[in-house]
Amino acid sequence: MAQPYGSRYEIVDKIARGGMADVFRARDLLLDRLVALKVLFPELSTSSAFVERFRREATAAANLSHPNIVSVFDWGRSENSYFIVMELIEGETLGSLIRKSGTLSFDYAAAIAADVASALSYAHRHGVVHRDIKPGNVLITSDGHIKVTDFGIARAQSANEDLTQTGSVMGTATYISPEQAEGKVLDGRSDVYSLGVVLFEMVIGKPPFSGDSTVSVAMKQVNEPTPSVSRLRSETPAALVAIIDKALAKVPNDRYETAQDFRADLLRFIQGRPVDAARDRVMPDYGDTTTVMSEVSGYSQTTMMASNEAERTTIIPVIPAPPKRRRENTGTVVAILAAIIVLGLFFFLFRLVQGHKSNNPSTTNTTLASVSVPSVVGDTLSSATTSLGASHLRFKINYQQSSSVPSGTVLSQSPVAGSSVSSGTSVSIQVSSGAALVTLPNVTNQTIGNAESQLVPLGFSITTTYVNSSSPNGTVIKQNPTGASKVPAGSTVTLTVSNGPSTISVPDVTGKPSAQAANALGTAGLSLGNTTNQSSNSVPNGDVISTNPPAGTAVAPNSSVDIVVSTGPGSPATTTSTTTTAATTTTTAAPATTTTTTAAG
Repeated sequence: MAQPYGSRYEIVDKIARGGMADVFRARDLLLDRLVALKVLFPELSTSSAFVERFRREATAAANLSHPNIVSVFDWGRSENSYFIVMELIEGETLGSLIRKSGTLSFDYAAAIAADVASALSYAHRHGVVHRDIKPGNVLITSDGHIKVTDFGIARAQSANEDLTQTGSVMGTATYISPEQAEGKVLDGRSDVYSLGVVLFEMVIGKPPFSGDSTVSVAMKQVNEPTPSVSRLRSETPAALVAIIDKALAKVPNDRYETAQDFRADLLRFIQGRPVDAARDRVMPDYGDTTTVMSEVSGYSQTTMMASNEAERTTIIPVIPAPPKRRRENTGTVVAILAAIIVLGLFFFLFRLVQGHKSNNPSTTNTTLASVSVPSVVGDTLSSATTSLGASHLRFKINYQQSSSVPSGTVLSQSPVAGSSVSSGTSVSIQVSSGAALVTLPNVTNQTIGNAESQLVPLGFSITTTYVNSSSPNGTVIKQNPTGASKVPAGSTVTLTVSNGPSTISVPDVTGKPSAQAANALGTAGLSLGNTTNQSSNSVPNGDVISTNPPAGTAVAPNSSVDIVVSTGPGSPATTTSTTTTAATTTTTAAPATTTTTTAAG
């Protein structure tokens, strides 16, 4: 059996082979768990630039913690190759799903892209640009969650690669941004472009550009207009077309400024709300002068005009201005132009009527397949949208506050589970946005009674922990969460309450020599008070007869204890005052106790 990588990770079986690494299922011998072990090809580690960049990027990736990012647990070197240890995801890649399904429903594609954008937004805020967003790096877990993997690895590899390489680099060229293809400095907008390519592929079934070589594909990213989504899949909603076009703008400044902006527009589309990308579009001037728009989304000399129906886009050819003719041919030219305009208007009206028919079940001859609505109540939003998308159903999301259901969980759905509906039907789902947030009062330095009288009527539950403190007994000295915090209604508030100063039990020093008694009191955290000499027939000379306070009495730290010392039989009693204290003073606090008070109602 091969030696474990890093003396810790034992290979179980091989999962896949990529363009730069082999991926194994492995067991972490230290924590006894399964992990994904990505072992980079040995030739990559021959470059010192790669090694340094890999170390830096792997460390940055390991610091990313987000629900849509595959966690990086560890990295290191074993023999001649470097490895990286990641969270093991049971499921499939988005690339595999696209190969099986061809195209995805519009809402499902938007939901997947929104989750990827959430991961990218988090990474960008932490200074990490992915550089290699593609379907193979987007994982779909068995319960429908979206996870993005390989953060930082592409940057490390870039020290060793150029555009003449094949394999995974060829695949990467399909998704790289124009500025990445040109070797320019990148920011988060490069990832926005790559995610736009992935969204294009989910909707159309293939990426916008392909070619015989990496160089040819990369140059198309730079120079060629993006193919029209509307032409390739005419039923694509105009809002989604606008989103894709904005993400795939050649100039970074024309794209979404951040991945979070991209995500917000995708969520607006899913919810049926107007999208920012559509508002950003420049519409043609319909005045007396014919206006020829610049190329938009791959159309040359073409104006895109959205119809009143949200899910159709009508393409109207723009008539180029006719060349100047001699004056004697003016009548003929006008007649020809009039005929062309009439034909154009007729074509537009015909397409508009056809659009109405295609969206009206009562006027279409096409019978849509019936599907059964899956049950998504109680699922997370990500899982619910995955289930609905897999059933070829659209969905509309509404949010509702709930004090009993966690945020992001589906509360209800309509139509209900098991209903038979046509493919493409929109299912309305109510999603919990969590409990309403309320301001928590500040009750520190108040009595526990006053604190409870403020918190309980507001619906808070209270847990009290008592500790010894210099504060007065029964005073709140700390609260968690802190005062003025915005917290969900019904939250539990932990109050730390003073038990007063700690106490010390007077040790029993009777029968001990006075010097030993003084040391014992000092060790206990007490000081020696007055010493009284008294005759005794039963206690030897020099030994302690009694103390005041008596042994076992609870007193405050550093309290004085008086002692009575025997002078033997028949000697007169004398009293001596002393200011001497033991050199060593130790204060031991009483152990804290915890009780819980549950809010009324």
